Parts: sequence; C-alpha cells; structure tokens
Amino acid sequence: MSVTEEPVPPPPIIPGVARALSPLVRRITCEGAKSDEPGLNTYLIGIDEIVIVDPGPADADHLDVLCGCGGDRIRWIVLTDTDEAYAGGAQKLKERTGAELVAPAGFDGADDVLGDGYKIDATEFRITAVAIDDGADGRFSFVLEQERTLISGDHVAEGNVPPELPKKVKSYRIKSIAPGRGQYIDNASVVL
Repeated sequence: MSVTEEPVPPPPIIPGVARALSPLVRRITCEGAKSDEPGLNTYLIGIDEIVIVDPGPADADHLDVLCGCGGDRIRWIVLTDTDEAYAGGAQKLKERTGAELVAPAGFDGADDVLGDGYKIDATEFRITAVAIDDGADGRFSFVLEQERTLISGDHVAEGNVPPELPKKVKSYRIKSIAPGRGQYIDNASVVL
C-alpha cells in the first residue's frame, strides 16, 4: 500500500514580516485594505545589492520594514504599476535610501526611464523589464534571469494573464512567479 503525501501548504502571509522565497527573493506584504484581503507584495531582490519592486503605499511602517531589511544595500526601486498602491512610497523610499528610482516616463522624481527591455545588472543578478502591452500606460513585469522568476505585479492573477505576456517571456523559460498579491507560484506552467 502506498502512502500519498498531501502537498504542504505554504506558510501564511503575514503583513510586515520578511519571507525568503528563494536565494535571491524576499517578500514583505503591506496590510490589506480589509482584513480578509491580501495586501500588496513588495519584493526585495538580491543580497549585496538590492532592487525593491513595488515599494507600495506611502505607509511609514511599511517603509520602515523595507529599510530595516535592505538598509544601505537598496540600490534601485522599480515599479510594476504607477498607481498609488504600488508606487506611493517610491519617492519617500528613494529619499530614505538614496536608491535610484527607475520608473515609466513622466513619473515624478524618477532618476531613469523604465522601458521594455530595461536591464538592471547587479553583482548577483540581472532583472529585465517586460512591458505589459507597449508600456505606455506604465505597467511592467520583471524577469529575474538567474532564477527564471517573473515578478508580475498584479498583471498575472488566477485565470488572468495579459495575452501578449507568455510570448514575451517565453525565451526566459519562466519557472516561478512572484505575484503582486498572494502566494509565490513555484510552477509557472500552471499560469503561463
């Protein structure tokens, strides 16, 4: 008689607590607007040099946690969306850390313009921006090349994937997805 093992559920998401998801990726979730909904995931990519993806709203407690986890190693801040929920804390985080803010054209306080194919080469990793549609609306995802992870923001959700995205990331052979809300997806093939 064989024993079938039940899959182990992922640990619960606790707002304000850093969680290592892989050797290069940590997640810190903001408080949700309602207690029964998940807040936005902010990702810290890297160890020696860190890029923050989606700093979230201009919430002092959340920014304190980000600075506490990344400190003076935070070198870049990038956005999957320019909406206040994703980017409201970008300028304050830039002021606190001295990090370079890379954002879509017209974003106030940006140091560099984010576009399709924009690359950040750090000591341990490279991330590449992938525009959703043409990027004119300020929506992007990022590929962490070393781990073949798509940091998707809220652009990839259960049953909802922009039609052009799978084709745009096919050459990266995406293995996992770090979504804007909810749990890390170990098997990207179930979504893409």
